[in-house]
Amino acid sequence: MVKMLIIADDFTGALDTGIQFAKKGIITQVIIGSRTEQIKVSETARVLVVDLETRPMKAEDAYRAVYQLTRWAIRFSIPIIYKKTDSALRGNVGAELSAVVDASEENLYFIPAFPDIGRVTLNGIHYIGDVPLERSAFKEDPFEPVHFSYLPAILGDFAKNKVKCIERMESKEAYIKEKQKIIIFDAGSNKDIEVRIKELKEEGKLSYLAGCAGFAAFLPAALGLEGTVYRKYEKKKGLYVACGSLNPITKAQIIYAEQSGFLRISLTPRQKLDIGYYETEEGKEFLEKVYQQCIFNPRVIVDTFDRRKEETRKYAQTMGIDTEEIRFSITKCHSIIVRYLIEKGVDYTIFMTGGDTLMGLMKTVENPEFIPVCELSQGVVLSRLKWKDKNLQIVSKSGGFGAENVLTEIADKLVEGKGENYEGSIHNRCKANGNT
Repeated sequence: MVKMLIIADDFTGALDTGIQFAKKGIITQVIIGSRTEQIKVSETARVLVVDLETRPMKAEDAYRAVYQLTRWAIRFSIPIIYKKTDSALRGNVGAELSAVVDASEENLYFIPAFPDIGRVTLNGIHYIGDVPLERSAFKEDPFEPVHFSYLPAILGDFAKNKVKCIERMESKEAYIKEKQKIIIFDAGSNKDIEVRIKELKEEGKLSYLAGCAGFAAFLPAALGLEGTVYRKYEKKKGLYVACGSLNPITKAQIIYAEQSGFLRISLTPRQKLDIGYYETEEGKEFLEKVYQQCIFNPRVIVDTFDRRKEETRKYAQTMGIDTEEIRFSITKCHSIIVRYLIEKGVDYTIFMTGGDTLMGLMKTVENPEFIPVCELSQGVVLSRLKWKDKNLQIVSKSGGFGAENVLTEIADKLVEGKGENYEGSIHNRCKANGNT
């Protein structure tokens, strides 16, 4: 019987929260899609994670999807609902939290902080390291720029008159009698989170919760969830990184990996925006070049950062492609390349950065079965993808996650042999890109 429903707005978010339970041996099922009549729950699942893909939706549509799923969970007597939010508060946070409150007619207890990676909330203001959210790298996100740091402002009109911020030193008397509110707790440390969980447990208020993977990590113990099904990763011949994220944090990680010996192939504007390109002779030749590079290089990155300033935007304007189309064309093109490599028999671990990138692959393959396996580092999740006769190893992370050396660190864990640097990266990069 399912004891807990986690509602996520993108696929990497579904995984980095679901893995907090799977790594404890708790059978965790991950489902994609918002149509409740199509949800088929495994008889053995104890935690159900549903990715609604609401991150890029209009706020009204995101609200409706979360509201309907919450009502479905209540109807099927799932005792705990956890609304997963992005640790940088991107997406339709206010609309989705409001949907849970309205559907349940209960308070929703929200801890947005993730102290282990330096994301804390103090006096209702969210910080990335020592910097208020609106002044962090997330203000430059090309698709979901963040304009505020103060939680009530971030949640916006959908949550108007529903929000109550609770500072670190305030007691439970400050919030426990509220009705149908989003109760936002400050947290500057894991200890702060533990204190609030203890209070909520004592009051029997752990049924409706919200937060990122940082809050979720404390819940298996707090909720008494236990399991015995543990899975392990395996080393492969190489690591292929499909980088669809355009986040500045990811860009720094890509540059560091290239300097450490990864082969880097940067897609041209046409290669990332023109899906039909891969049906042309030139496109087919490019796919074969990428395949050949994988044969000779155990660490490969294919990314979507511009080699020349603004070249993708200019190409998109010329071709009449809007911002939303850019976002999904990039994911589709990455999925075409990855599928080609899989069908050619490349036995590499596939590392996909950005929830859209991973989702693009899931839409490309037919009837996939996705099983979270373990967390390689903070926010970096390894899963197993069963597709046709193939058993693939997939690594995922949000674009805004991870230290600068995260790609090299993961390669050292997952690639057969020692983690030495490989020479000739710059030469190979030029050769791989050619004139396409």
